[in-house]
Amino acid sequence: MGSRPLSGIRVLDFTWVRAGPWACRWLAALGAEVIKVEWLQPGAGTFNSRGGGPAAGPDGGTTPPGVPPGFNSGGQFNDTNAGKLGITLNVRDPRGLELTKQLIAKSDIVIENFSSRVMENWGLGYEAMTEIKPDIVYVSMAGFGHVGSKHEYVTMGPVVQAFSGLTQSSGLPGKPPAGWGWSYMDDTGGMYGLLSTLTALHHRNATGQGQHVDMSQVAAAITLTGPVILDYTLNGRGSRREGFPAGNRAVWPGTPLVNNYRGAIVAPHNAYRTAGGGYNDWCTIACFSDAEWQALVQVMGSPAWATEARFVTNAGRIEHQEELDHGIEAWTKTLGKYEIMRLGQAAGVRTMPVQSNQDRVDHDEQLRAQQMYKPYYHAVLGTNLMQNFPFTLSETNVQVQAPSPLVGEHTTDVMSGLIGVSAEEIKSGHEGGLFWPASLRPLPEYVTSALDAPHAPQASEPHPVVQDGGRAQRFSGGPVGDLRVLELADEKGQWCGKLLADLGADVIKIEPPGGSPERQIGPFYEDVPGPERSLRFWHYNTSKRGVTLDLETEYGRERFRQLVRDADVVLETHKPGYMASLGLGYEALKALNPRLIMCSLTDFGQTGPWRDYAGSDLIHLAAGGQMASCGYSEEHVADAPPIAPGGGNAWHMGSHYAYIAILAAVNHRDYTGRGQYIDSSVHGACALTTEGHVPQWIYAKTIFKRRTGGNGSQRPTLGNQFVNAGGTARFTPPALKVYVDWMAQYDLAEDLTDEQYSEQQFINEHRDHILEVIDRFYTKMETEELTRGAQERGFPTGPVRAAEDNLDDPHWKDRGFWVEVEHPEIGRTVTYPGAAAIYTASPWQISRRAPLLGEHNAEVFA
Repeated sequence: MGSRPLSGIRVLDFTWVRAGPWACRWLAALGAEVIKVEWLQPGAGTFNSRGGGPAAGPDGGTTPPGVPPGFNSGGQFNDTNAGKLGITLNVRDPRGLELTKQLIAKSDIVIENFSSRVMENWGLGYEAMTEIKPDIVYVSMAGFGHVGSKHEYVTMGPVVQAFSGLTQSSGLPGKPPAGWGWSYMDDTGGMYGLLSTLTALHHRNATGQGQHVDMSQVAAAITLTGPVILDYTLNGRGSRREGFPAGNRAVWPGTPLVNNYRGAIVAPHNAYRTAGGGYNDWCTIACFSDAEWQALVQVMGSPAWATEARFVTNAGRIEHQEELDHGIEAWTKTLGKYEIMRLGQAAGVRTMPVQSNQDRVDHDEQLRAQQMYKPYYHAVLGTNLMQNFPFTLSETNVQVQAPSPLVGEHTTDVMSGLIGVSAEEIKSGHEGGLFWPASLRPLPEYVTSALDAPHAPQASEPHPVVQDGGRAQRFSGGPVGDLRVLELADEKGQWCGKLLADLGADVIKIEPPGGSPERQIGPFYEDVPGPERSLRFWHYNTSKRGVTLDLETEYGRERFRQLVRDADVVLETHKPGYMASLGLGYEALKALNPRLIMCSLTDFGQTGPWRDYAGSDLIHLAAGGQMASCGYSEEHVADAPPIAPGGGNAWHMGSHYAYIAILAAVNHRDYTGRGQYIDSSVHGACALTTEGHVPQWIYAKTIFKRRTGGNGSQRPTLGNQFVNAGGTARFTPPALKVYVDWMAQYDLAEDLTDEQYSEQQFINEHRDHILEVIDRFYTKMETEELTRGAQERGFPTGPVRAAEDNLDDPHWKDRGFWVEVEHPEIGRTVTYPGAAAIYTASPWQISRRAPLLGEHNAEVFA
């Protein structure tokens, strides 16, 4: 294989906690030289996330047993920061600020996920950076972005989910939201940081322009709720309604058959207990046709109940879901979850086990075959498995190359080798608080060894030179406005196509003559079904042109080949081997167009024992680990099932990684002129998107447990989701004292002002009482008042909103987030969610509504 896609690109990484480091981790896997800039400040993010806190055990940490807690003992930190160089530098020191500017001058990209004011306060805002490096790509990842009335609000992943409407989409009817159980938007926010960086880098390759990408993690989350927004603005149906969210079902019994934003309304569509009766002994089953149901009946041994007339049709099964699910579970309880998977999939039934973090590492044959987890040696943690990309590129290696850096491990190398700081200055800087905090002595042995040893810095990869500037005539001013994409995608990849189209690419959606099946999935405009009325299809297909082709005919295949000759990317989601069976595999298409990049996004990938298995959103959320992490605490909802969060997010995860793979290949082509083939997997994408759960098993052998409104940690903490006078609030403050002082202003602190509550052991022993006091405080507070008060105190806090609640938030008007799109066929404009990020030099836009069936045939085939 050739050089990695970003070999020679340098990234200055000012990120912390999860979302930002996760983005930069993958830039390193793609070949970039990522320099992580840290400063060890007790009580702050780097100090704690590196392993400065308690050792692992039943609390769910990631310091392995027998490894003393310290700055280099965090397993999750190791996985989240793999492949980077690490330096320590006091940016608040004038000397440190000057050195930072010298590093910026030598970098291509700067990324940070601080609150919006931090970089400006340091004197390192975008304008200041451009004076140092005019073509710098600067990606900021603040929760609400740098523009807007709430730009100073602080967030963490669960708070982002609460504000956006994602939390409210997960749970059982009549119960509080289950939430996601972990920081889904820390992982997904990281993916948006990564895809934004790759997008802006390609734009610079094509135009020479750098820019500031002002990303908002909350905006990114709201974009994932598009069908909810359209259903509300066009049909007046909000997501706060009877029967929503519908647990794991496509529709809750006794409620209207309209939509719950999960896909087609079918039954069975649920989670079922399996033999063993253990915490994660569950499987999921979904039948999307009567034929699939009959196949399941055969697998179950054709029990008499399953052959009754009331279960013959989908409508009958929906009407009798309780009896249906009872009968299915009586069977699933007799078999293990992997045996059910093998029997069902062999018969064409979509079924997968609910996989825990342990299951994915130890029992998932597909992930093992695709080398999702590979061993790497770390000087403190030893040899452990680490996670890799859920895709492969035919021409370039994109696997992790090294563990995370020890804190300050590369300070001497970087300062001396990159910007020419003398050995004497480096040594005095370590002694004088510039490169190491004076309060943390003595220096680690590996730091002193580097200071004392003769220094021979390793050479960096040569900076790449653009060889392929793309087409001269751009399709738009968007950052990928030079790309033409042929999309043959169903629900697995249409979101990826939309991201490309709204960012400026000429995406030609190719449908069969009868139209894409996604046109038949609601909600529908005015609740009238029709291929041009699906709000789901509208949302996922903006800015695309649409044509119809029958690839089963030679005429259709030849027309497709003609389009390939002038295309940059082919995105397809057919079953493995289908395109090749038509003579349209990558090698055949590459012969027509050597620059072509082809991405195949399938359920389980092109290789491995599960490659031919069928999936759905529910099925993937089970196998990928989301359901094992999401649900209710036993004290809140006894005997509750694992929950699949709503909104089609398995498809979002798959599309995000497909987009990343495509843009990685595009950047590689910029530097080499060569196209390549991408094999991407929805299952792999989901399995990678559960925050620190996999490291919790790898390093501490802790199985993640579901908690109502939980975050990614399982340590004993204060509750963080409460019902109050205006709904439900999500709250994660850093210390009990801040709660108490705040509640005391309202005379609602009760006995928590007692000095005993300043002791951690006493807090842990009286946790339930503390929660009761806080709960009573919240019940007397309005949601928005609570949010404002908490944010004023610097707490990452937010209301659990329905997605449609964001339509009237002035912050999104300030950012120009909501977009009005003309729909001439209905004589009105429609409000759509906007972009996750503001690109200052290459604006994002929805250029047109989704195409009518075959609308652009004459134009495209002329």
